[in-house]
Amino acid sequence: MDISRSEKKRQAVRVEKLAGELADLSPTEIRKLPVDDFLKQEILALLKLQAGARKRQIKFIAKELREHEQMYHDLSAYLAQRKGSRIREKDQFHELENLRQAIITDAISALEEARAQDLPLPADWPSPSLEQVALLFPTLDLENIRVLASRFARTRKIAHSREIFRQLKSARERKEYQDLVPPDAAKQAGPAGD
Repeated sequence: MDISRSEKKRQAVRVEKLAGELADLSPTEIRKLPVDDFLKQEILALLKLQAGARKRQIKFIAKELREHEQMYHDLSAYLAQRKGSRIREKDQFHELENLRQAIITDAISALEEARAQDLPLPADWPSPSLEQVALLFPTLDLENIRVLASRFARTRKIAHSREIFRQLKSARERKEYQDLVPPDAAKQAGPAGD
């Protein structure tokens, strides 16, 4: 099948763009790439170059990838997987940040309301955010989160906010693990030390 000139140009641009993305990788990530050692060395050399020399090196790497189509496909798949994973991690990070902020906002609102009535903050102050978190992460110690949020509302010490985030993250990781491991496998493993 003949490929039109415009399609060849589009393919060349895609390959060159991929070659440019390789410059954003760390040396450790470059060493893990699914390509031969020669191309790894050329990509590593790219990290030290600037301006015109960098553009020429990207064009050279793109040329090598066009000549070795399988390497291009392997790299493309690797970068897509890598980006997908990082995007997911960022989304999860922001979700946890938003949950933490909502909990803290509830605690601050409850504290302000209590102070307006010249009362101490009740231990069981209302929090729709905590109710949501309880549904998301059943293993989370909600009372501890409530105490930390109360402390943050009173003191504004960032350590309390960070601890809430850490515990939310830990609860998410436990939930992901539980979702991966079938319940029967956990029962068969038995308690530690058996």
